Amino acid sequence: MVNRRISSDIKEHALDLWNAGWSSEDICYIFHVSPRSLYRWRAIFEEFGTVTKPPSHLRGCERLVSLAVLNAAKAIFFHDASVMLDELQWYLAIHHDLAISISALQATLVRAGLTRKMLRKIAVERDEVSREDYDGCVRDPDTFSGTGMEFVAVDESSKDERTLARHYGRSPIGLPAEYVHEFIRHDRYTLTAAMSTQGYIATRIVEGSMDAYEFFDFIVEDVIPEMKPYPDAQSVLVLDNCRIHHTDLLQEVLNENGKL
Repeated sequence: MVNRRISSDIKEHALDLWNAGWSSEDICYIFHVSPRSLYRWRAIFEEFGTVTKPPSHLRGCERLVSLAVLNAAKAIFFHDASVMLDELQWYLAIHHDLAISISALQATLVRAGLTRKMLRKIAVERDEVSREDYDGCVRDPDTFSGTGMEFVAVDESSKDERTLARHYGRSPIGLPAEYVHEFIRHDRYTLTAAMSTQGYIATRIVEGSMDAYEFFDFIVEDVIPEMKPYPDAQSVLVLDNCRIHHTDLLQEVLNENGKL
């Protein structure tokens, strides 16, 4: 049987009829209640003077996070989904005079629907026109820059004060956690080398990426002078499958110099 809420008026009328001499069976039949309920109402009335028991004075801890504080936290994650709990903890302590632990803050955010998930990073500098130009450059083997090993020289002063890259953030359930970030391209260098079983025979370092023209100049000016005619040692040049390595002009130059 499902519990139903009985109003205080019905309880008072039932007790009045009982005090007037009505039998408990008739009262229970009229109001569709059990005899145990009738005896419990009379005990409560005799103790407190009312048919409804007053609320207990023993209560749990007062809720720390008010609606205003929760709305402020949601606004923070709306503008920056990558905010960490310790940063939010300091913000609430300074601006809302709220001292709350990390665990309690985590539980509060989960109950509010702000779940932790992978960040979707969006570049501020993203330009669709430039991206189309880059795609066209990648498809052209004569201008594609992508050979050798590329290293990045990072300026320590340009690092994020928190971390270089945050992987997780918070957002409402059902919505992605997006993080708009300024991606700064630092100084980049490409290291290209030709080596034999005896060690390196030629190397070149260029700023940025090496294109087909730079690679052609590297082979002609640095590598070929260190090679010998076939079948002597260092007479065969082996290249990988990078598209800028295999050009008709480079093959003609190698054949003219007796290199395979």
